[in-house]
Amino acid sequence: MADTVYDVTTWPGASVSPYTDIGRVINEIIADIKAKQTTQNSRPGAVIYIPPGHYDLLTRVVIDISFLQIKGSGHGFLSEAIRDESATGSWVEVQPGASHVRVKNTDGHREAFLVQRTGAPGTVGRLNSVVFQDFCIDGVSSSKPYTPGNSKIGISVQSDNDSLRFEGMGFVYLEHAMIVKGADAPSFTNNFVAECGSCIELTGASQVAKITNNFLISAWAGYSVFAENAEGVLISGNSVLWACNITLANCHRSTITSNKLLSNFPSMIALTGGSSGSLIGSNHFRRVYGDGSSTRYDDLFGLVHIDGSDNAVIGNQFSFQVDAANIRPSGASPTIILVKGGDANYLATNNIVANLGVKVVLDASTTATKVLYSARSSQLDAFTTNHAAVYTP
Repeated sequence: MADTVYDVTTWPGASVSPYTDIGRVINEIIADIKAKQTTQNSRPGAVIYIPPGHYDLLTRVVIDISFLQIKGSGHGFLSEAIRDESATGSWVEVQPGASHVRVKNTDGHREAFLVQRTGAPGTVGRLNSVVFQDFCIDGVSSSKPYTPGNSKIGISVQSDNDSLRFEGMGFVYLEHAMIVKGADAPSFTNNFVAECGSCIELTGASQVAKITNNFLISAWAGYSVFAENAEGVLISGNSVLWACNITLANCHRSTITSNKLLSNFPSMIALTGGSSGSLIGSNHFRRVYGDGSSTRYDDLFGLVHIDGSDNAVIGNQFSFQVDAANIRPSGASPTIILVKGGDANYLATNNIVANLGVKVVLDASTTATKVLYSARSSQLDAFTTNHAAVYTP
């Protein structure tokens, strides 16, 4: 085997079995890589391979080198919430499979994987091209299967970083699946994230993040996607289910297109904190009734909520099917699109299908909003005269 390719099950330098503590083994491999790659011009990185199997992680992995791939042979997802609410005597399997890492931290840390390089700002540089691919990170248990509160984090990136990739991963029973701070051009694609509190969180600031072709299934108290202070986020081709909640706070020139969005609760896409210049287009929004446990938003918040300027909501399909008895506040007309604040927002050719009287709402502080074929006259509630409308016939 080449010096830069490590198999956790066969590497002779491991002090414990990877099935006992894969975290400790991976840390030892990283130390070996660092010992062999010692100069600025001799650090190509390495691959750490996790073959199919069940591995316990007792020790947090700390990644402080660039160009590292940690990869397995499949995300191996299995619904643990369904398992924990079912009689499983006749099931063929009851554990996630493929390359399956069970997070059982006994070292006092919350994260399974921490990506962080210590040192004074500007002296150590960003971490580049770290890749997580094709394995399952499993939080093992949750006090409430549908609202994981076990405090566990799958992957936490806390150093500035460039071109990190998260591909083909599985995440289950984690309070936070992926948290990435200070990201430049990260890519999240083809991941299966379910029964987690929050799926993807971009904190601090980021630019040109790509979030594509994922299954994101989160609990009502968390986020499917959260980003703050971001520039140019692309969110496309995802299936976002259960408590679909995409929130962008002070984010600009983002693109949210061609997603399948299904939620049991109010709020599906929110542009907040002055988010501007973004496109929400060609998405399918489906709102149905859930278990009624969410107290986060009511039905006046809007499936799309905009508090910012120069945003466009174009060519979306809204399908609303909730019985009147389940609307909060009781007796209210649910809001499909709420323009909460901002100037020159543009709503065009959106189609609304609903079993109740629903509304598109422009709050009093909004200015110069254009509403074109996105609401019938009975559906538009404008609390400002500073707008233009062409009603859906």
